[in-house]
This record gives sequence, structure tokens and C-alpha cells, in this order.
Amino acid sequence: MTVSVRGSHARTSGSDVPRGQAVAYARPLSTRGYLNGAAVLALLALVLCYQLVGATVTTAQPLRVVLGLVLPAAIVGGPLLTAYRRGKLSEQEWEGRRYVAAREAAARSRNASIASLGLTGFVVLVSLVGLLIFTNDGAVQKTFFNPGFMAKSMADMSRALLVNVEIALGAQVLAMVFGLVLAVGRLLPGKGFWPVRALCVAYIDVFRGIPSVVLIYLVCFGLPITEVPVLSEGGPILYAIVALALTYSAYNAELYRSGIESINKGQTSAALSMGLSQPDVLRFVILPQMSRNIAAPMLSTFIGLQKDTSLVIVVGIIDAFSQAKIYSANDFNLSAVTAVCFLFVLITIPQTRLVDYMLARSSSKKQGG
Repeated sequence: MTVSVRGSHARTSGSDVPRGQAVAYARPLSTRGYLNGAAVLALLALVLCYQLVGATVTTAQPLRVVLGLVLPAAIVGGPLLTAYRRGKLSEQEWEGRRYVAAREAAARSRNASIASLGLTGFVVLVSLVGLLIFTNDGAVQKTFFNPGFMAKSMADMSRALLVNVEIALGAQVLAMVFGLVLAVGRLLPGKGFWPVRALCVAYIDVFRGIPSVVLIYLVCFGLPITEVPVLSEGGPILYAIVALALTYSAYNAELYRSGIESINKGQTSAALSMGLSQPDVLRFVILPQMSRNIAAPMLSTFIGLQKDTSLVIVVGIIDAFSQAKIYSANDFNLSAVTAVCFLFVLITIPQTRLVDYMLARSSSKKQGG
């Protein structure tokens, strides 16, 4: 009888296998498939790199070969050669009946192959994007990434970006306050409050369904036409803040509601039994915990609000995007619009990383608890 033992650290004892019987160890999983895939991808990366250097660098052929073939081969070839050597080492260890060492070498070979796949995949993607930008005598680069046009428009667009920041901050404050009112109104208990709950649900459903650009258009153009005292006397920026606040208060209300419902109801019962009133329970027990639970999702919603401030262009507000359109129309080039994209990315990336940090911290606390 033959016994197959799997696992890199498998051991046999007298109780498992009778003395004198042969033991057939399971061979390590082959890394050939990983190696072949990494080799094919590395070859594709070299071809694309050479084409990219040829499209961007006008130098002598030897230098193009060095930059397009030799240098990329040195970058992507290291992990691939390491994976190949470790694969051969695994086979040698297996032939020498050193089974644990063979499995360990095979595992290291797979890891190196996967690292090579990741690195070469990155090089391939970057090379494809580079070819798209610089091919056809750099037509895409000249249209979207012209440094001269971007630098010329950057100062005015940076000043106009302050309008976007002002609208985003104002709308976020109003949306957070009104969203909390909507969430609390939707969660009011008892049959007597059903009209309030129905009204809050109706508001949330309606304003989550209306596109922000439509609401901005209606508020910014509609309210001044009504000539209603006070309501029709605001400025375009104020109307834009109100319009975005109406939309995002509905989203924030759902975040508040989910945060409140995530708190154990036993805490409310315990607080009431200690003599706290319902408003005090909400203020001192529910809201502090809810704020920690929804901080990261709320910041993600705020990032979306910042991007939606560019929609105010439909009502003639001169923000960063509208300023970029002016430059693009004058220069017959879209590099200024690309510069606006960079500005928005610069202000949102730190916030995105903060969201990731907050989510990771919240997850670690839950696991530790």
C-alpha cells in the first residue's frame, strides 16, 4: 500500500504508516504556468517599451536600444530570472529527496513569478498609455497635455477653484444639518409621527432621484424669476449652495440613519433606565457613536460633492471649469481642462487617503474588540 502525504512540513510516524511500507510524497505544484505567463508578458512589455521610446526620443539607434530594450529588460527580467532559478532549485531538491526544501523553493518561485507578472503588467499598461499619448506625432499630448497652455491657465483656474471650494463647504454644512433632521424625523417612533416619517421618506426618495445639474438649474434660474421676497434676492453662488445642499442632504440622511441603526438598541434602553430623556440619549449616547461610524462614508460623500460643484457652469458661475473652458475656446486646445482635472485630483486624493485610513482604523478596532 502507498500513502500520499501532502504539505510542506508533513511528517510520518509509526502510528501512521506501518514500518517497512513505501511513502509517496505529493510533488510540489508546478510553477511552469506562472513562468510562461510572466515570460510572455515580459516580452510584450519589451516590445511596447521599444515602440514608446521610438515615438518619444529622437536620438541615435544605440541609445534607443539601451532605453527601449536593455533598461526595461533589466527591470522586468530580475523577478523572472529569480522565479526560474527557484523553480530549477525546487526540481533539484525534489530529485535529492529533500521534500520540504523542494516545496519551499517552489513556493518562492511562485511568489517571484507573481511579482514578475505584476511588474510587467504595470510596465505594459504604462507603455500602452504612453503610446496612446505620444503616437501620431504626439497629437494626444499636444491636445490634452500641452505644458505651455496648462501653465498659462493655471493661475486663473486656481483662483476660480476657490469658488468651487466655497460652494462645496457651504453645501456640505447645510447638507449635514438638514440631513440629520431628516434622519431623526424618519426614525421618530410611534403612530403619531407617521406623517413626519412619510414626509422625510418622500423627500429623501425624490431628491436622491433628481440629477444635481437639473436641481442647480431650477434653483439658480427659478427662484430669481419668482420675485418672492428674500427667496429671489440671493446671488448665484448662494443658490448653487442651496441646490447642492438639497441633493446631498438626502444622501447624508441615509448615512445618518444607517449610523443610528447600527448602534445596539440596548444602549438606548440602558440610558433611558438611568433617567436620561430621549433628546439626551440622542445627544450624549447615539450621536457621538454614530459620528465615528459614519465619518469615513460622510467624507466620501463630501468628495463627490466637491466634484459636483463643477456643474454650476450651467448657470454661468465662473468656477475652475468655466475658466478652463474660456482658455480652451481661446487657444483651441483642451490642456486647460486637463489642468482642472489635476487640480480636483490634488484636493481629493488627500481626502481619499484619509477615508482609507479611517476605514482601516475602524476595522482594526472592531477586530480588536
